Amino acid sequence: MTFGVVVAYTTMPLIKLLVDQDSQLKEIIMVNRILPTLFTALICVSALASKPVVKSSGSMQIPLLRLKMVLDAFNNDDIAIGFYPGATTQYNNQLDSKYMPGIGALEGLSSLSSDNVQLSVNIVPLPSLTELIIPLDVEAAGSNTFTLERTQLDSIPQIFDIWLMDKYAKDSINLRTTNSYAFSINKNDTTTFGANRFTVVIRQSQALCFRLTGFNGRKETIGNELTWTTQNEQNNTGFLVERSIDEGATFFVLDTLSSNGSGSYNFLDKSPLDGANLYRLKTTDMNGTVTWSNIVTIDSRKPVAAQAGNAVNVCPNPSNGYITLAINSAGGDVLSDSHLQLSTVQQSFTASKPNNALTYDIKIVNIRGVTVRSAISSSATWEDNVSNLAPGTYFVQVISKGDNKVVGKSSFVKL
Repeated sequence: MTFGVVVAYTTMPLIKLLVDQDSQLKEIIMVNRILPTLFTALICVSALASKPVVKSSGSMQIPLLRLKMVLDAFNNDDIAIGFYPGATTQYNNQLDSKYMPGIGALEGLSSLSSDNVQLSVNIVPLPSLTELIIPLDVEAAGSNTFTLERTQLDSIPQIFDIWLMDKYAKDSINLRTTNSYAFSINKNDTTTFGANRFTVVIRQSQALCFRLTGFNGRKETIGNELTWTTQNEQNNTGFLVERSIDEGATFFVLDTLSSNGSGSYNFLDKSPLDGANLYRLKTTDMNGTVTWSNIVTIDSRKPVAAQAGNAVNVCPNPSNGYITLAINSAGGDVLSDSHLQLSTVQQSFTASKPNNALTYDIKIVNIRGVTVRSAISSSATWEDNVSNLAPGTYFVQVISKGDNKVVGKSSFVKL
């Protein structure tokens, strides 16, 4: 382990992350507040595990966010929030550095771990589907106006939105696009300072999240062909094609395909077994979030022309926001049975060959049979915000208004 020494004459704190040439994060050196006019340096070193943060032959820092609370040019406080896959949100004395308030300091800034430890250096994992909320503690010796400045934002993937939330002012800023926020502290009003006013919120952008937009299959003379399409593939690591021959009780991996950014893929199962072959696609994004597709069933006992299937699919599934309904009124190449696997992480469904000339009556029904949402759509895709629905399982039914026949049914889980 190497050590760095920093000597300062001002009250400005300094946080420095050192990484060796093997991309292994070796240490965090934090020089906290130094009394003015004293030639003193307080050095706190936290050694990280020797696991590589980023597999690379060169030197690379971990993703890092630095914030500074500023009163004036000589009075300010600085914190760092770093992102490391092996970290947790709780305090870890091998990764984090505790906050040490300065003697006679006019201001103080720290972040809080999930077990409520004040930190100057806070190392946490990047979030998956659930947003990460990091409370900030702001303190002051007296009432005054301050500025929170974003002084550094390095290597945090673009898929993540980063917000500074002000509970007192009911305000927020996007830390990717805005680097400063002015606020006031009134020592007579405890809601203007402390650990209950500011938070840093980090969440995956829904617009940039990896999406499996289609997974279909059909019987061919040389085997069963599976095809799928994707969006935002830069955040996906690869695909596992899985098959079940026991009605979905167990799945086995047929093959692994790397993501190549094309957005369109196919796989041929040259040796399907006699009877119903159930297929699904497993994907893993950059944070280890696992997604399973809908299940596609191809029966090898039926001729190619007999392969028809469910025409209504919902994505994403589960969802806590918007869902998209895809309608394939003309049928298709997929035989989808009732074995819809509800992943605890996420599922994606789609349909092919939409018929935009029809009009559909759409109903969302809860498990008690009560219709909680209804709509009429003339499009083969329909979107709705289900964030206000109670958590649970819901069923979707689509009826063609032309002949009053059921086009298809599906289900989704509201988180």
